Amino acid sequence: MNKILLALTLLGAGAGAFVSARQSTTRLQHEAQATRESWLAQTQLVAVAQSDQAALSKRVHELRQALAQPPAVEESALWSALQTNGVGHLTPELRERLLLELGFNWQSSPDYIVVSKETVREIQMPVIDGGSGNPRQGPSDGMVTDISAIVLAMRPAERGQLEAAMQRVRTDFKEWALAHVERSEPKDDVVAQYSLPGDPDMVLSISNNFATGVFEALGRERAELILSSPANWNWIRYIGIRAYPTTVPTTNLTTMIIQRYQAGNEQRLKVQTHMPFGKGPTFDLWRDHSEAMFPKAFLPIFPDGWADVAKREGFELPEKSPQK
Repeated sequence: MNKILLALTLLGAGAGAFVSARQSTTRLQHEAQATRESWLAQTQLVAVAQSDQAALSKRVHELRQALAQPPAVEESALWSALQTNGVGHLTPELRERLLLELGFNWQSSPDYIVVSKETVREIQMPVIDGGSGNPRQGPSDGMVTDISAIVLAMRPAERGQLEAAMQRVRTDFKEWALAHVERSEPKDDVVAQYSLPGDPDMVLSISNNFATGVFEALGRERAELILSSPANWNWIRYIGIRAYPTTVPTTNLTTMIIQRYQAGNEQRLKVQTHMPFGKGPTFDLWRDHSEAMFPKAFLPIFPDGWADVAKREGFELPEKSPQK
């Protein structure tokens, strides 16, 4: 009986061990299969990546070859002209075409047009009020015109600097005139006589200082646009500053002489002016004593013109000039 029980026990243990071994084998097979499938998937991904890398390498090579040999472009007359001549030397047709290509024409904006700097330079736009006016209409007030401030895009501070430079010209000239004016005592029919010497060095100094002030206020490009235009130097001449050559004969003076003369039963005054380059205008002070007729060189000395001279020399002006 004991032998039978021992045999059954051994048989049961063997069967359990067999079943356990079979289960372990099955599990190991499944794990091996999963590992193999994962390996195959990773291998496929590596193959795809290698294929993509090869395609990218080929594309990069093609692009490099394309960049090394750019395709020929159609010859453009506008582009050739810009390369050789610059915008300032384009023909009117090409300049109009360029502005059209950039979208700048009469139809592109209801408020603005675009022109070249060369065009602004050629029209010689007066920047200083009175700079291109008639000297018989009185002296320039030496202020920047509103339109030029807009065209040259002057900020308020820049405009103020430019007007300050112009005011310094007036101040410098006034100081020079007060220091150099010569007065002759009345004699015979001469009621008053004043003279100023020609001084090219003074004019050069003042004009150089003015040019420096313009450059400091607006920078090189806008300053050159202003200083290259004679219209923007005339105002200096109109306030009386003139550069007379030292080779001019006689005294090289600017002279104003007021004389009495008899007109019928009436005693009147006439004015004679003399310039270093020749005799200036002569006119009847009784017929025209407007400020436009006052010699500009003497305005720093007599700011109110004829009224100041009459007060200084003790004669009277007619209240109203009679008709000519």
